[in-house]
Amino acid sequence: SGWKILDGCEEGQTQESCDLYTNEPVWDHPVDLYYTTQTLQNSPKLLLQIFHRDTYGRILFGSYGICNIPLSPGLHFIKCHTWKPIGNWKDRLRDKFLGITLQLKSPSVLINSLDRFELLTESMGTIKIELHILARNFEKYGCHM
Repeated sequence: SGWKILDGCEEGQTQESCDLYTNEPVWDHPVDLYYTTQTLQNSPKLLLQIFHRDTYGRILFGSYGICNIPLSPGLHFIKCHTWKPIGNWKDRLRDKFLGITLQLKSPSVLINSLDRFELLTESMGTIKIELHILARNFEKYGCHM
C-alpha cells in the first residue's frame, strides 16, 4: 500500500455507551488520522470489531465490519455492514447457548477482500458512521477529486 500514517493512532477502542432514550448503542468516538500517499490505490479501510456485554456481565465478541474510507473531501455518511463467522453445527450451538462465537485468528486478513469470500458468515446488522474527510495537495500532483 502506498499509504503511510503521519499522525494519530491506527488502533483504538472506546467505552460502551447507550442512548438513554432509544437504548441503542452509540459509538461516539473521534478518529483523527493523518495519512500521506503517492498513489490512490489500496486506500485506507476502517476495520471494526464489535463486542457486547451479555446478561451475566461477560464481554463477548459480536461481529466484524470493514469499509473503505472515502477519498473525496467533505462529510460522508457510511453504512458498514457487520457479520460474524459461523462454523459447523457444534460451533453454532456453542454460540447460541454459551455465547462462544468464532473469531478470526488475525482480523487483518479482512483487509484483502478476496480472502473474506472464503468465510461462511452470518449478517449481524449495520453500523452508521459519519466521517469528515480533509484532503490537501492532491491537485498539486494531478489528482482531481
